[in-house]
Amino acid sequence: MTFYLKATLIYFFCYFYVRLWICRMLERKPKTKRGILIATDLMTVALPLTIFFRGDIPYSLKLFMQGAGYTWAAIIACMVPLGLCFEPIRIGVKVMLPKYIVPKAKIFAGLCLVSAVMAIGGYINATTPVIREIEFDLRTDNSTGTEIDIAAITDLHAGKLMSRERVAKIVTSINQMTPDLILLGGDIVDDYDCVKSGAVGELKRLNAPLGKYAVLGNHEYYLGGEWSEKLLEKQGINVLVDEAVSIDGKLLLVGRNDFAALVRGGSRTPLNQVIPKDNNLPIIILDHKPAELEEAENAGAALQISGHTHNGQLFPVNFIIDELYDRGWGIFQKGATKYYISCGVGFWGPPIRTSSRPEILLIRIKI
Repeated sequence: MTFYLKATLIYFFCYFYVRLWICRMLERKPKTKRGILIATDLMTVALPLTIFFRGDIPYSLKLFMQGAGYTWAAIIACMVPLGLCFEPIRIGVKVMLPKYIVPKAKIFAGLCLVSAVMAIGGYINATTPVIREIEFDLRTDNSTGTEIDIAAITDLHAGKLMSRERVAKIVTSINQMTPDLILLGGDIVDDYDCVKSGAVGELKRLNAPLGKYAVLGNHEYYLGGEWSEKLLEKQGINVLVDEAVSIDGKLLLVGRNDFAALVRGGSRTPLNQVIPKDNNLPIIILDHKPAELEEAENAGAALQISGHTHNGQLFPVNFIIDELYDRGWGIFQKGATKYYISCGVGFWGPPIRTSSRPEILLIRIKI
């Protein structure tokens, strides 16, 4: 079963839950219920159509359908946890205070209002990334006593909704930081329309004297690893696939192939085979998914930068992410190796974030 099919099944399951709420809360208002159900059914179906029949729908219509569909998906994403939290309260009040009756239509209207506020606030949050400055001291006995400023982003998801205008603002923000080096940590593109929309083309404007490097994420492999790699290289980005490169003779940058390659006939070379045997430079690893982190620790890496998690993107998924990974977001250390897990700069699916602020990283490295 493909990733998109699994995601679609979960999406329909969540909508079925919301639909039951609509039917139950508006059972005494049949005309209102019928109108709402028709509208929500259409918006629910619109999104999968743009995914599974993307080549058969005109671009402008597809953009409208996906915008409406993902907006509705964002509201669903807010209503489901609200409904699950509210249900035991409603039952408790009904048992303990049977005379205290609130019309179901008012309860439903209240939930819709709260969901709308969450969706609007989450949209504003998702589209206004913050610049987060971090400093790592990687000096050793052989240190050169220099500093390198690295601009890093992960999970851009350039496409239709993560549009050219939004990507352009992020690129401009990065260039204004005047970094020495630019790193892109995977899931840079989200769909094939990133070319038609012009979103991926904005990455050509990224500029840093020590170059711009990227690794592929799982979404690049959903689109085709080779296709994605060539597309990024057209933007002047050096894509590292289990490769190591010296940056100005001051540090060794290692780009790992994503775990998604393993289920698509690709490979992931052991880290100790990627790092040159005679290396004496501090090692920075760029690896999209923060899994099997002990490999970086055992290889003597100074720092690993990862993404993928989005810190859940939507509350309360961030709590699940924290259970799946060593850390869903932020700085931590294992042995002598430091790690930064970014929550990403873009969004996947609904243009909404309720569990974290999207971020552009300015990492100051002392070496």
